[in-house]
Amino acid sequence: MAIRLVLAEDNYLLREGVSKLTETQPEGTPGSVSVAGTVGLASVSVPTRAAHVHGPECHAAPPPPLRARLTATRSSAATLLGLLAGLSALVLVRSPLENTIFPPCPLHAVTGLWCPGCGATRASYLLLKGDVAGALHFNALWVVMAPFALYQAVAFAGEAFGVSWLRRVTLTRSLSIGILVSLAAFFVVRNLPIDAVEVLNPFTAS
Repeated sequence: MAIRLVLAEDNYLLREGVSKLTETQPEGTPGSVSVAGTVGLASVSVPTRAAHVHGPECHAAPPPPLRARLTATRSSAATLLGLLAGLSALVLVRSPLENTIFPPCPLHAVTGLWCPGCGATRASYLLLKGDVAGALHFNALWVVMAPFALYQAVAFAGEAFGVSWLRRVTLTRSLSIGILVSLAAFFVVRNLPIDAVEVLNPFTAS
């Protein structure tokens, strides 16, 4: 009789311990092992945590990287257009050919070299006046790049106000490298001590 009581008690304790392990996972789910209790011939399934579950989602391709892009909002577009209009009015009212509008170029003040932006204000003034040939003498690169910059600004505003057919040009890596190479080449060429390239010198043009 004492042996039967001990076996029954052991069987009860085994079932109670297993039931606590199976509270969070149904019996027979993947990742479980079967434990046969020799005491009382109890056979139960004890779940175990799988180290890694293989499935289709594990081999899915990672999401494509997000390209940094300035979000066009109506407030930012209005600010940009207002800034461009204000600068244009300032340049037209105060002729940079006769007055100093912006501080002098620090690179030119220290080294005497013309940076890629030197003469851009005077070139912009002449472009607004319709004198493209005169603008080329002050800053030929800016005359070439100004239409692109203007288009990007207008497209930015159009995107903000829902103009779907007006899209900005994406600044890809190749395009960005091309712009940087053009700036560097223009900087080198306009500072060469050669008479043929003096036309790119803003001082000579003035």
